[in-house]
Amino acid sequence: MSRKGCPNKVQSGITYPRKCESCDYVSNNPAMYHYHKKTHNLIPEGKLCDGGCGQLAIIINTHGKYTCLPNAHKCPEYLKRHSELVKSQWDKPESNERRIKTRETFDKHCSNNIEVRNKTTSAIRKKYGNLTPEQLKNYRSYARRIRRRSQSWAKQNDYVIGKYTFHVDHKLSIFDAWNANLSIDIVSHPANLQILEAKQNCSKGPKSILTVEELMRLINES
Repeated sequence: MSRKGCPNKVQSGITYPRKCESCDYVSNNPAMYHYHKKTHNLIPEGKLCDGGCGQLAIIINTHGKYTCLPNAHKCPEYLKRHSELVKSQWDKPESNERRIKTRETFDKHCSNNIEVRNKTTSAIRKKYGNLTPEQLKNYRSYARRIRRRSQSWAKQNDYVIGKYTFHVDHKLSIFDAWNANLSIDIVSHPANLQILEAKQNCSKGPKSILTVEELMRLINES
């Protein structure tokens, strides 16, 4: 099911993915596309950061301010002023009640985080078995490289994929392929890839619909 462009932008005549007019940057997101375009705006010679740090500006941020770093919140002068402002606010007598509430909220979130962490650990063990931290690290690295290749395949074939729209699915799951010690080239082969609706792919989970032998036969026949 090949789909080109973003249906929400058809009426305006703008389609996504959209390529930058000045470089090879491509974005599926209108906000990120327009943010990226600002990186091509010329900075006047000698223009200093609007944060007041005295450094030369290298970019215009989304608010039209010249900043010394892509993230204006990391400007040294901004960090200094912000730190002083926060300190002065917490030093006020009326901040005691706020301080108590903040501490109560912090304690509550810490308790919730422990519960979430335990649930996450349980889900990982249910999905992957009792992998050691090192094995889990290796698997995640293996999976990231495969997904990166698979997404490139989808884009080259004009499939528009997204978190809530369409996914690239592996017929022989990445986890089963990892257990079988298959190379990344084999797992990322087009014979092992298909496009599924996001909901369908999520309900399918990490299940394989092909065996290693079936996948190898398909690859040899292609």
